[in-house]
Amino acid sequence: MSQSFLPHGYCYLWQPGLLWLHLISDSVITLSYYSIPIGLVWFVQKRRDVPFNWMFWLFAIFIAGCGTTHLMEIWTLWHPSYWLSGGIKVVTAASSIGTAIALVPLLPKAVALPTPTQLERANRELRAANKELESFGYSVSHDLRAPLRAIDGFSHVLLEDHSEALDAEARRLLATVRANTQRMSRLIDDLLAFSRLGRKELEMAPVDLTSLAQTVVEDLQKASGEHHARVSIAPLPPARGDRALLHLVLTNLIGNALKFARGRAEPRIEIGAQTEDRETVYYVRDNGVGFDMQYAHKLFGVFERLHRAEDFEGTGVGLALVKRIVQRHGGRVWAKGKVNEGATLYFTLRS
Repeated sequence: MSQSFLPHGYCYLWQPGLLWLHLISDSVITLSYYSIPIGLVWFVQKRRDVPFNWMFWLFAIFIAGCGTTHLMEIWTLWHPSYWLSGGIKVVTAASSIGTAIALVPLLPKAVALPTPTQLERANRELRAANKELESFGYSVSHDLRAPLRAIDGFSHVLLEDHSEALDAEARRLLATVRANTQRMSRLIDDLLAFSRLGRKELEMAPVDLTSLAQTVVEDLQKASGEHHARVSIAPLPPARGDRALLHLVLTNLIGNALKFARGRAEPRIEIGAQTEDRETVYYVRDNGVGFDMQYAHKLFGVFERLHRAEDFEGTGVGLALVKRIVQRHGGRVWAKGKVNEGATLYFTLRS
């Protein structure tokens, strides 16, 4: 049917100057239109956290359609494919109507987004609040440590120098006082470490997690003096992150695994990685005491413990630190377990 039509070149009387004018103009417009959706798609892929990112996809489709209509203007200079050209215009028109309709309810939400000035003011207020919190934390730390050292010190003196004058119950009570003051001191240290973590700048660099895990296992075994646990470390995909903070993540996860599996006749720890939905998932698995999954949401809270302090030492801050570090690396952390059948802690890091 298109054979009955004449190409646009006939309308321009095949004048070279006029043909080149339309050819160059439509070519530049086409390239410009196509470059815009490419930029929008790249932006959406890099910033998945941007609100209304689906709107960028609609704009990309609409603008790509506009570019294609100009491409057809070049084609029809020599080929009378007007039905194809009209069909592309219909598709472009439909996408433009859909984009316009979707844009209307988004405009009030976009206007309500904070301005750069508002964000800067909020950031200044947050920095001021953090400085006050840091000052308060140091003050509380100092004010609490002094009496704790005194209590621990005098209790130690009583046990060392006046042990003969004390009966067994008195010595037991003093030992309990010392144990609790030392535990309180560790709690203060961990709480301060947790509060400082949010202010530490990340020093991003490639990290060999296999080597890091091996170092952590060796350090933990030397510190505890326990070497009977069988620890297997599979080759771990390299990551990009703050090496010191990722060292802290592995120290807490592997340390917990060793701690909760040490009562087993044959404690086993497995450190590895797997791919799920094109995402690398690292894990630390043990055959220890495990936990009840109905309390899994409490695992990563500050001072949350699923086991008695009498059974397993710790302050309840380690996994909270792990969660904060992993989140600062753009990842997530979760756990699976079963009572008396062990537990597996998983975490991901942003690629």
